[in-house]
Amino acid sequence: KELQRKWAFGEVVAMVKEGYGGPAHVDAPKRVAIYGGAFDPPTNSHLTCAAEIVHSGCADEVWLVPCGPRPDKPKLKTPAIDRYCMCQIAVNTVFSPDFPVKVSDIDTGRQMAAFTYDLLCSLRERHPGVQFAFIIGSDWLQPGTNIAEWTSLNHDWKPGMPEESKVIVTGHKLLEEFEFLVVPRPGYDVARTEEDPSGLKAFGPRLSWMQMPEPMHLIEGNLSSTEIRKRTHHSWQVQQAVQGGKLSTIEGLVP
Repeated sequence: KELQRKWAFGEVVAMVKEGYGGPAHVDAPKRVAIYGGAFDPPTNSHLTCAAEIVHSGCADEVWLVPCGPRPDKPKLKTPAIDRYCMCQIAVNTVFSPDFPVKVSDIDTGRQMAAFTYDLLCSLRERHPGVQFAFIIGSDWLQPGTNIAEWTSLNHDWKPGMPEESKVIVTGHKLLEEFEFLVVPRPGYDVARTEEDPSGLKAFGPRLSWMQMPEPMHLIEGNLSSTEIRKRTHHSWQVQQAVQGGKLSTIEGLVP
């Protein structure tokens, strides 16, 4: 019971950091890992991943950032403010107030979701002195994907200029200016060599694996938001609860 109490209030996190390479200096920059996504809805897998990053000591805090509207994702119908509220409910239900997993509304009020580079630049401007890292899965390091080709808004664009110039490639700046924390995903391996034991140098200069310190092991979850949405359409229990206004009877929706 005493261990459970300490875990609930984040004291185990402090113990892990002290014993396994956490921040040694109080005046060191705070390290914040940005966990972006649609979170439509947030799942236990999202929360488990965020908690594991904290326990790994790779970041001092994890911020969930629900994206704004995505014209490139027409199936994303849930308003950003609703997804933000769901994230707040999820985080504040699962974690204690002291646990360093938070939710940011920086993208919630935008007419269109910010590009990754623009998002991180905005966070850097709002929070000077904070060292931000962007969380990606190893699925983003597979053939056919290239972070260096990611784009963002061209802030020099003016009416009358070609429409295609509204967006410019900034992936190289993103890789040069920000840290990337890579979370291993089953089935998405990255080739390692003697010259590059991590396998990450080929993708950028500031990528590092999210690794658990010995003797801990990474706890993984594989429940997706897509699966949750499927259950809301096909589970009679969910449909019955929604129609009757008895949401508390939804049991087992998120294992």
